[in-house]
Amino acid sequence: MKKIGIIGGTFDPVHYGHLILAEQARVEAELDKVIFMPAMVQPFKLNEKITSGDHRYAMLLKAVSGNPYFSVSRRELDSPKISYTINTLRDCKAKLGDTAKLFFIIGTDAFLGLEKWYASKELLEGFSFIVGTRPGYKERELKLLISRLKKEYGAKITEINNSEVEISSTGIKALIKRGKSIKYLLPESVEEYIYKHNLYTDVNE
Repeated sequence: MKKIGIIGGTFDPVHYGHLILAEQARVEAELDKVIFMPAMVQPFKLNEKITSGDHRYAMLLKAVSGNPYFSVSRRELDSPKISYTINTLRDCKAKLGDTAKLFFIIGTDAFLGLEKWYASKELLEGFSFIVGTRPGYKERELKLLISRLKKEYGAKITEINNSEVEISSTGIKALIKRGKSIKYLLPESVEEYIYKHNLYTDVNE
C-alpha cells in the first residue's frame, strides 16, 4: 500500500516554507508521493483577495518540477464549492480505495486550530495527520493537544521535525508591493513567473 501525503492551502504564492515542510514530511514519514492541493476558496479566507487559480497552479508546477515525488492537483481549483479539507480527503480516499493510505500534512499553527475546521471530528477520526513541529515553538501547547486528540478521537498523528523558515506568502506580497527583493524566499522559476505576469503589484488590484 502506497503512502500519499496531501498538503493544502492557497499557495499565493508557493514558497520555500511550503516545499521544505512537504519534503521533510515525505522523508521522515516515508511517503511515496506528496500532492499539493491548491484551494479555490478557503473557508478562512472568504473575504480575502486571492490570485487566480490558474496562476497559483502554474507557480506550483514550476516549484515542484525538480522533485519526482511531488505533484499538483487541480481538484479543488476546478470545484465551484468552498474547499473544505474533509471533502477533498473523502474524494481522494474514494478514488484511491485500498491502494493507498492518505496523510494530511499540516504546520503547527494550522494544526492548533484544527478543531475549528468544518467536520473536524470526522477529519480527526478518519484520517492521518503529519504535523511539522519545531523544537521550542508552541511545544507544550502542541504536545497537550496531540495527547488530547488521540484520547478523544483516536487521532492518528505523526510529528516530524520541520526546519521551518520564517517565510510567508503575505510577507512576500508585501515585499513585491514595496519594490523589494524576494530572491531566495521562493524558487527562481516562481519569482520569474511573478514578475512576468505582474502579480502582487498595484497593477493587478
